[in-house]
Amino acid sequence: MKLTLKISATIVLLLLISVYGYLQIRASRSYHGQVAKNASVVYKLNVDGLLKIMAIDFMSHPGDYLKSKEKGEPGPDFTFPGNIFAYSLKTKASSTLFSGLALTDTTGLKTYLKRVLKIRDFEVIGLEDTTGGAINGAGKTVGRSADQKITVVYDEKMLAIAYSLKREALMEELTDILQHRNRMEDTAPLMAAVKKATGHLSWTTAGTAGQLNFKDGQVEMEGRFPTEGLDIPVHPHPSVQFADHALLKIWLNAGFKASSKPNEVATNKVSGMLKGSVFFKELSLKGISIEPDTLLKSYQGFVALEMGPGITQMDSLIAYEYNDDFEKVATVQMKKVTVPHLKLSITAAGKDLLSYLSANRVIGQDNRLNKQIFPLYQVFSSQQDQIWQLSTLNNDPIRLLTPSTSASTTASNPDFFALTADLKGIKTQQLFPLLNSWLKPFSHLKITAAKGEVGTARINGKLEFEDKNRNAFIQLIR
Repeated sequence: MKLTLKISATIVLLLLISVYGYLQIRASRSYHGQVAKNASVVYKLNVDGLLKIMAIDFMSHPGDYLKSKEKGEPGPDFTFPGNIFAYSLKTKASSTLFSGLALTDTTGLKTYLKRVLKIRDFEVIGLEDTTGGAINGAGKTVGRSADQKITVVYDEKMLAIAYSLKREALMEELTDILQHRNRMEDTAPLMAAVKKATGHLSWTTAGTAGQLNFKDGQVEMEGRFPTEGLDIPVHPHPSVQFADHALLKIWLNAGFKASSKPNEVATNKVSGMLKGSVFFKELSLKGISIEPDTLLKSYQGFVALEMGPGITQMDSLIAYEYNDDFEKVATVQMKKVTVPHLKLSITAAGKDLLSYLSANRVIGQDNRLNKQIFPLYQVFSSQQDQIWQLSTLNNDPIRLLTPSTSASTTASNPDFFALTADLKGIKTQQLFPLLNSWLKPFSHLKITAAKGEVGTARINGKLEFEDKNRNAFIQLIR
């Protein structure tokens, strides 16, 4: 009996070692030739790790996997390695991503791409060798989505995909993926860092790394990012008090490092980065112009956004009626509408800032935000001490934290950024009906950031789901 048990244990141990060795080989091979030499950010999807999740979920809910499905058209066969990679290039926009997958069967691939990626336009062209000459008998098929954001190129062995929000030249890199040209060596510093990432989904670049892990009922996030250009106080803390019933709370306690000249914003590098971003580009609309430099000079290191349950506003609607002379005339009618209770609070040089905004017709004499700037709701401006507030509620009080409250917050909380969202409450309030289908599986979100090692910050987050018993990844893909 003992001998039988020893033999059984040995067989099980050998099987486990074999499986572990096989997975290690799969993972090792998956890194070879998958990322471009000049990649700036590399995203890694741990396929084997996700398969383990699905195996565990199968044992808990086998009925969901054994349900019979109607047979459709035959689809292509992909070769899934231990890890799948996507990356951005130093020479392209950071939002432009490339990836590739090996193919073992292209049967039905075109139909599959039309259905899944909404690819519409296909074109067959010849491949070129490394000298620029055509390869006899070789060709590739190029397809693009209707919005031109997705481009695919494939041959008999490989499918290359690019996603881009901008109109950029993508064919050179997509062809390199097909022909395995200009690939990053496994021993390159960036690839070595990518190999160390253990999350189900990870991203790695110089000075930045992070990962997502899918667990039962939640997704956990952790990572780090550089803080160059940010002026984070030694003891950060919120300056305003949020309402207990707030559905969304976001605050940032950080400024921008000043240059050697007084009253200037950040270093040239940071200032240029801000000017080039979506949020800090000069706004010009119907004669209203806002200079980002002026706004940043008034900013004093704290901003908070709060959203509460819906409130009522009186909105004017223009209707057209016929008068006694059968002439069409416009009439204004007042109507009650429900809008989100939004409150934006900023520490700023209030008098100078309000004078600038008033002179540029951003804030009117009635202390309302010009509707040409934000036409959705009525927004009211107010000021108390160093806090300037915009709110959808008229005469909304500014709740400053008392020194004692700030001190206790500072002692227990090193975060300089925090975001909490009651997603279940937002859905219940029906404030954004168009988002409800997207928010349906989720119940709560929390993200925080705190100072880390010199020049870096740590970020942590948790996205909770309504269903606490199923793995988050399974819920996302179903």
